[in-house]
Amino acid sequence: MIQKIDPEKCTGCGICVELCPLDTLGLDPFQAEVPPCQEACPAGVDFRGVLYFLKRGMPEKAVGLLRKHLPFPAITGRICYHPCESKCNRKAVDESVSIHSLECYLGDLSMQEKMQPLPLLHASKVAVAGSGPGGLSAAYFLIQMGYGVSIFEAGPEPGGMLRKEVLKGRLPAGVLEQHIAWLQGMGVDFKTKTAVGKDMSLDDLKDCRYRAIVLATGCLPEGPDPVPGLERKKGKQRVPVDSITAETRTAGIFACGGVVKERAPVVKVIASAKALAVSVDRYLSGRNPRDRRERKVLRVKSLPGEGIKQVPKEPIFEAVDGSLEERVEREARRCMSCGAKAFIAHPEDCMTCFECEVECPTRAIKVHPFKEVLPMTLALD
Repeated sequence: MIQKIDPEKCTGCGICVELCPLDTLGLDPFQAEVPPCQEACPAGVDFRGVLYFLKRGMPEKAVGLLRKHLPFPAITGRICYHPCESKCNRKAVDESVSIHSLECYLGDLSMQEKMQPLPLLHASKVAVAGSGPGGLSAAYFLIQMGYGVSIFEAGPEPGGMLRKEVLKGRLPAGVLEQHIAWLQGMGVDFKTKTAVGKDMSLDDLKDCRYRAIVLATGCLPEGPDPVPGLERKKGKQRVPVDSITAETRTAGIFACGGVVKERAPVVKVIASAKALAVSVDRYLSGRNPRDRRERKVLRVKSLPGEGIKQVPKEPIFEAVDGSLEERVEREARRCMSCGAKAFIAHPEDCMTCFECEVECPTRAIKVHPFKEVLPMTLALD
């Protein structure tokens, strides 16, 4: 039976997993070592883990892991510039994994889920000014944390800058509307035709018992300052914020997105909104927003083992061989799980065929020649 796998020698190539007919071995992608695709993603999405669940036919778990970082994968799957694909190790073999197509598939799948109102865990309420990608993302993460959230939008309908993507034809209007309805189902309160700084001042919001305010209105035109100390540049106003906490010079007021930095990609805006939500939570709970440990990122510098076969990617959404689910699973299997480690999932099922030990390119696997447990005097090292 299989005896052990040396984690120091294992490169995660997955050859042993593919060879084993009884699924004795598995490949664990959830390691401290971050693969290049995750390092390149501004939102830090663990694509290695997402594709692991897709390979095993568990799309619901893949959606859950993806939404920890990207609340609207059906949107980002269509308009993100996907730096993850440019760093994919698979490019050294044939072509990068089609991460954006898989993300779009999972996003469309997630929209079939009917959202239920989330329980409020805190008495504090948060006001979000602006319903673009930054405002919608901040609201999503904050309501997930248990806060009551209201979004104030100056226009007649929510969506902000995402409406421009609809006009460009890059984003279907139905996808945006469904995500907005999805947030409403979670309990987010939308207040349209209400401009913060014009129709309602910050003092008015505080009088309504909003203990924290998030500014995500995009570029502010010249006019009355919604917050003190705005910086003006090229006819636009910018809100200076702390680089770590995203808090403005006024306590309890935070900002992200275009109101802080012009022309940030959508995925970077979402990442900044998530970091902002963490800071708001720490502020409202009385903790120091700056007291956060940064995860140490280690980059995989080499390919995960030898013997990777060339399998060019195929178009996911075009009519080719197999159903959509089968095409998605085949594309997910092209992921080489960089940095993952093989592990013994079901040792009692091993048939002692020695295939995994013989084919392992780094000799990380040891198979015991006997299935039975041997006496101490005969046990091998």
